[in-house]
Amino acid sequence: CESGKYSGVEAASCDSCAGGTYSVAGSRNCSDCVSGTYSIAGAASCVSCDSGTYSEAASSACSKCDAGTWSNVSAAACIACVAGKSSGSGASECDDCESGKYSRVEAA
Repeated sequence: CESGKYSGVEAASCDSCAGGTYSVAGSRNCSDCVSGTYSIAGAASCVSCDSGTYSEAASSACSKCDAGTWSNVSAAACIACVAGKSSGSGASECDDCESGKYSRVEAA
């Protein structure tokens, strides 16, 4: 079978791998994407999540980080902003609070 597809023993045809999985040519099964990556159905490889997003293992898409959190590329989870910093959803970093404002709590 070509990349992105698999077949069992004595199968008459090849089937596409489901989203969140991938295969290389000649595979008998599909492998799960690791955390921080994703794939669409029929994929030959997994793709890294962009900064500001994350994914668990075997994901077919990356999810945006919530406001008050951030992530780097290929993140398995988002990280809370420390006190004195904040972020909007999908952030790749936390920003200092504006002059004259503060945040005493994490994940603001």
